[in-house]
Amino acid sequence: MTHTPIEINGDCIDRLIKKLAKKIGQKEANKLKETAIEVVQNCVNVYSENFGVGDVGKNSKGIVGQLYKGQDPIPNGTTGLIYGRVQSGKTNTTIATLALAHENNFRCFIVFTSNNTWLGEQTANRFNNQIEGGPVIFDWEAWKEDPVNFAKTKITPYIRDTGVVLVTTKNISHLKRLLIVLKTAKVKNFPTLIFDDEADNASLNTNESKQAKHGKDVVPDSSTFVHIGEIRQEVANHIYIQVTATPQSLLLQKLSHPCSPQFCAALPEPGESYMGGELFFTEKSNYCCIVDAEEINELKKQKGENPGNQWIIPDGLRFALCCFFLGSTYKMLSSDKEDATYSFLAHICYKQDIHNVLEKVISQFVINLDQAIRDKSSVTKNKQAIKWLEQAYEELNKTVDNLPPFNELIDELRIQLRRAIPKIINANNPDKEPNYNPGMNILIGGNRLGRGVTIEGLMVTYYGRDAKQKVMDTVHQHARMYGYRSQLKDVTRLFLPEHILDAFRSIHEADEAMRQAIGDDIDNIQIQPVWVGGDIPTRANVLDPSLIGVLAPGKMIFPQSPAYKKEEIEESSQQIETLLIDYDKDDQYYEVDIDFIIKIISHTKSHYITTEEWENKRIIKGLTDMKSNGMTKGRLNVRRGKRNNKEGLDMPRKEPFKWGGFGFGSGNWSIYAKKHYPDVPTLIICYQKGEKQNKGWDDHPIYLPMLVLPKQKFVLMFNYAEDE
Repeated sequence: MTHTPIEINGDCIDRLIKKLAKKIGQKEANKLKETAIEVVQNCVNVYSENFGVGDVGKNSKGIVGQLYKGQDPIPNGTTGLIYGRVQSGKTNTTIATLALAHENNFRCFIVFTSNNTWLGEQTANRFNNQIEGGPVIFDWEAWKEDPVNFAKTKITPYIRDTGVVLVTTKNISHLKRLLIVLKTAKVKNFPTLIFDDEADNASLNTNESKQAKHGKDVVPDSSTFVHIGEIRQEVANHIYIQVTATPQSLLLQKLSHPCSPQFCAALPEPGESYMGGELFFTEKSNYCCIVDAEEINELKKQKGENPGNQWIIPDGLRFALCCFFLGSTYKMLSSDKEDATYSFLAHICYKQDIHNVLEKVISQFVINLDQAIRDKSSVTKNKQAIKWLEQAYEELNKTVDNLPPFNELIDELRIQLRRAIPKIINANNPDKEPNYNPGMNILIGGNRLGRGVTIEGLMVTYYGRDAKQKVMDTVHQHARMYGYRSQLKDVTRLFLPEHILDAFRSIHEADEAMRQAIGDDIDNIQIQPVWVGGDIPTRANVLDPSLIGVLAPGKMIFPQSPAYKKEEIEESSQQIETLLIDYDKDDQYYEVDIDFIIKIISHTKSHYITTEEWENKRIIKGLTDMKSNGMTKGRLNVRRGKRNNKEGLDMPRKEPFKWGGFGFGSGNWSIYAKKHYPDVPTLIICYQKGEKQNKGWDDHPIYLPMLVLPKQKFVLMFNYAEDE
């Protein structure tokens, strides 16, 4: 890769970092600049490699020296990825990158935002408010009426001089007019940097799976994909940066696809105050509370019926609200900001009638609870209200240091609670975004509170949206609890049913595995996902992460429910025994062909358990794919039990997911393989005695497989719902 020196300082970037330091602190601002330097260096290198040196970078001209005239409509290798985290400041990263790229003579900047006018305006305003001493910034409203005149009077005068930023939503009409602007102003003569915010949303060809069935001559490419492609072709000398926290659908594209990222511009890590998936989705998290799934279903069944002047509210929702009321009261008493905002988010369904149900249920509960703690209702209700709030107090005590006395919080809550009026945020609400009041805010909604929306002062989330397909970015679209709110961490809670938590946890683990797979060498993404079962989907919204497993490089996997009944395994055990007869040293890791590993695994038997990672066909498919990519050798270790004179190990049988992380034997075996043979798969075969008494087997020896995956740049992605 060509290394072209870059400028790392300049008026535009220096002013921006100084401004941001006042908001996020000098340390975080410096970290942001380091990320921007990394991104711009990568972009300049890739640009120079594809289009020649001298257009961009240090001491460059800012003019295209040689127009692209390659065979591909869109230059290959120009697509990069900023793989951020949800609510972690990706927009600031983009703005800082743009400011520094300006110092390195990129002259046209195009910013695609999601097809949401409010979010588009929000993004355009952030660019306008933060960038000084750099390019002139316009949004789609500026060229909406007359794109030709706009190009002549606004773009042409500025592009060679200061450069221009063109912010647009992915609305088709806006994209069409933008293309006219680019052609009229002859922008192709200037180095261009394109940022596609939430690139996995709307930018991909959503008709690709239909085309696979019916052909491209019958099914055209989707409109947004076409128009973005036309823009990229027009400004051919460009770098296209996809900005997203959920790149799975991008990485599942064919490697030659224009939307498949060829290099990772950056893997920015959030600041110390960031709250992400590890806070909520680790085992036994103190910030996650389980609610009964049935209460969510009951709320959805009410279909707008007024619950009446009764204490009709599900236990989990009541508990969540009480935690919010006490938590926000505590923060109001301890905060120096009198106008601070604290929010409760209820998100259980996209349907508006369900939003109305929630609003009625919560409103009535707030009224009743307020009256009860102010002694405006019966003594019985007062005692009941105090009991509920005491339970919430105990919950908050798990994570809050020096929580004020209970009675002190109740005294303040008597004043504050009546102001907590629920608000519905959906298409029927004329307000495009939430209007917050100082103090408590209760927000109810669905899609309007999804991707890209930041909920101010979010403390408690009551989540029950259970889509038929939990798509890979569902957790990210709806994970409004992520973000920078360290001052609220101790009172932050997520309430949701256990089965949704399990799905969210698997998504979080898959995301971490993907980041690990990209690895230390981010300049060249060589991830080749292995998809087992049906055609490869090209959109995240057809991937069900509760049905998808991502096997991280270097991980050890094994079947959770190995077959053990004599009638099931007698024949296969004999076949395995014959194959392994010459491999008789417990401590030896023999070098063998991957084909031999596949053959051994094909004779093992297990009963597939939903969401487990091991399934013989897909493991064999993964190994076959490794082989097709040049990995022909692996390691084989056969454990028969040195202490038992190789008569077999004597581990008791366990229920699925109760084996622990080291499977059927000692953790030292897999650790040794990872340390000494990290670049190839290692199959560890554990020969168990299979005793019935006290061990739970069926008095028949059994060969149990454990596979240590190579620590290579690949990801095995499996659809647990494959129909084969």
